[in-house]
Amino acid sequence: MSSLFRTDFRSFHLLNATQFLGALNDNIFKLLVIYFLIYIQGPEFANTILSLAGAIFVVPFLLFSSGAGVLADKISKRTVLVICKVFEVSVMIFAIVTIYLKWGFGAYIALFLLATHSALFGPAKYGIIPELVESKMVSRANGSIASLTYLAIILGTFLASFFTDVTDKNFTLIAIFCLVIAFAGLLTALGIIRTEPQRSTKKINPFFLYEIYQTLKMSWNISHLLPCIFGSSFFLFVGAFTQLNIIPFAMESLHLTDVGGGYLFLATAMGIAIGAFLSGKIAKDKVEPGLSCIAGFFIAFFFVLLALFSFSLTMTIIILTLLGIVGGSYLIPFDSFIQINSPDQKRGQVIATSNFFSFVGVFMAAVYLYFVSEELGLSAAHSFALIGVLSFFINFIVLARLSSLFFSFFARKILKHFRTLQWPNHPLEQSQVFIVKSNSWLDIIALFEKNQKIKILLPGSLFRQFPWVNSFFDTIDIVPTFIKDLSSLQKIATSITKAQNNNEKVCIFVHKKKDADVLIDHYSHVLSKLHFQTQTFFVEKRLIPTKFLFFSFLKKQILFSTNIEK
Repeated sequence: MSSLFRTDFRSFHLLNATQFLGALNDNIFKLLVIYFLIYIQGPEFANTILSLAGAIFVVPFLLFSSGAGVLADKISKRTVLVICKVFEVSVMIFAIVTIYLKWGFGAYIALFLLATHSALFGPAKYGIIPELVESKMVSRANGSIASLTYLAIILGTFLASFFTDVTDKNFTLIAIFCLVIAFAGLLTALGIIRTEPQRSTKKINPFFLYEIYQTLKMSWNISHLLPCIFGSSFFLFVGAFTQLNIIPFAMESLHLTDVGGGYLFLATAMGIAIGAFLSGKIAKDKVEPGLSCIAGFFIAFFFVLLALFSFSLTMTIIILTLLGIVGGSYLIPFDSFIQINSPDQKRGQVIATSNFFSFVGVFMAAVYLYFVSEELGLSAAHSFALIGVLSFFINFIVLARLSSLFFSFFARKILKHFRTLQWPNHPLEQSQVFIVKSNSWLDIIALFEKNQKIKILLPGSLFRQFPWVNSFFDTIDIVPTFIKDLSSLQKIATSITKAQNNNEKVCIFVHKKKDADVLIDHYSHVLSKLHFQTQTFFVEKRLIPTKFLFFSFLKKQILFSTNIEK
């Protein structure tokens, strides 16, 4: 790690250890409370206990995330971390007394207080990363910290179930072990170097929803920040639902015990740790939300597959592991993008807002579990299938809003292995509008390998009159096939000017049009009247024999050739 984090890798190691111990304690104690309550109330209340525990753990994140973000921007983030760890030790002492007295309601209170500690800890924990490591290392830092976090989830899930078995359900002894972990976390937090406070003048507002609204308004003005916040939040929704639903799934479909179902989530958590690590490796020194867009579709696929193979323990373990791998690859690019692209003095508030919506997702997971299991009477396997369908549509929306990042990642990491792009030697001027005639969308997407900021104007009539559809993809606008009125002329002039002011190159993509040459002449003429320079490109394709390892295949060379400049 010393080769990765040249700023202060010792403090980053200690932050990683503090986070690991905190996540370990959260997961042991949460399952401890669930097993404890099932033990004293009976297994017939398992679904209700799981839903209620999940909801209670989330409420502090909804109430305190905004204030925690403001606090992290006002004082040293290291100070916030230490205070949180002292509070965690106090909560564990209360929990030991509660469990010893077999006070069920007190166990819920302890769970609420531990979640409060985590809600206050989160913005400072993620906000301090860019203060400890160089910006180009943030993706790898997040991959590292997420890998250890999910290793903690793996170990915590295992130890909660294991200790429940080997101690013959001596929950007080397990709670004492949680106290030891909390104290160790306090010691590692004390070793982190004190960072300079950002000294934000923002005051903590008890009307936290208004503060979150203001942060969202600010985030709207930063390109792609809001979709990344939403994507990160959706991950916690599906992750929390998987953790909650896996126990009834194991009991109903695989005929395991509740403790045996707890072991199953180990496969998912292990996969997430692997996926988080791989995500950092793939991204290297870049932040790649495009990777998240691809991983999201695999999440949907594996949820449906899990429902189809619900009868097989072996297939369930394999699918849960793969689900975790793509889940880890989905989360890390979003979190890294949020940290890097948030303004320095508002980073804590943006991360707090992201945490708020993430735990809205966790809360909704608990509500959804109760609704589908108790109200609709669906099996746990059918609930997974339904989540898979929902994930597909949600990810399609996120991809559309991040389409420039997705196209860029797809072109650089995947498409270039099958198509090589050959562009004319002379560079395209920023003020020029280039017109491309091609029958394949892949030819246009290949352009994103060289330039991420391209605005595609697509002549067509379908959906053009529906602005919410027309602007669905952030890189694509549908424009009239032929401009015949002043209103259309003004709209296209505004679109081009706005894109060029955002340093985007504008491409008019003539796709599979019978009258393509006429259309090209029309747009060249219209744009010249609007004082825009144009350059027309025609696509030629050649097949080049290529070898990869022992395989031979034909790779396409995409040659963009120019016609007469208009």
